[in-house]
Amino acid sequence: MISRISAADRAAFAGHVARDEPCVIAGGAVEWPATMTWSIAALAERIGDLAIRCKVSSTSTHPNFGAPSLKDMFATEATTVRALFASFTGPEPARRLFTGDEQFVLRVRDGVTAIHEPFRTLLDDAPVPDVIPRDRLYTVWAWFSGRGVHTGLHYDNNGCHNLNAQLAGRKRCVLYPPAALAEMELFPIGGANPALNCSRLDLANEPVPPDGFETTLETGDLLFIPAWWFHAFWHLGDFNANMNYWWKPEVAIANPVSERQATIETT
Repeated sequence: MISRISAADRAAFAGHVARDEPCVIAGGAVEWPATMTWSIAALAERIGDLAIRCKVSSTSTHPNFGAPSLKDMFATEATTVRALFASFTGPEPARRLFTGDEQFVLRVRDGVTAIHEPFRTLLDDAPVPDVIPRDRLYTVWAWFSGRGVHTGLHYDNNGCHNLNAQLAGRKRCVLYPPAALAEMELFPIGGANPALNCSRLDLANEPVPPDGFETTLETGDLLFIPAWWFHAFWHLGDFNANMNYWWKPEVAIANPVSERQATIETT
């Protein structure tokens, strides 16, 4: 199980970061405006007409590595926020998923901060938590999904720590440390599939590998995912909304996964 700590215990959180050890800040976002107000109806009222792209899968798994082609595995489509949300209440609520791959909320590159203005309202309701060093902030993403979505096992290839805020709905998650690299069955470097940070394991239909760290995020929880840790999610709510805040570690972390990523980037 993943440790759950109090939002008031900043020293405990700092300890988890220093040890590269995941934890849940229980109820750490429970009083945020987003947690108290975000719903399909409320967000559709504010940003429903916004044109976006979203991921599309013929199953509930994203990406769908069982699809017949790379195009199908990583398919997206043009839509609006309102239409996306409507799909979450339809007969196939797990077929579509919105993530920051399609549109970031905030990002910092070379000291320059860019905010996607149509999403500024999201950031107003879910500002960057003060436990994150602002001088090392890297990216902020929003995620929206319906019941049944499964995001497959992978590591974030940006080398950042991640604080994942559960702002609506619930998610089950499983995490594995970088030392478990050999068990993760990642797509091979030099192979046909470019998703080199992703596992070939189909956890939607296969047993979850043992020795993982598991928990369920309730609305208002914050999950700390250390840099280079593997993770997968099962989206349990009828409407699930998250904000992810990535920041660079104070010192670059050396482990089997970071070394693999360095090889990918120099090959």
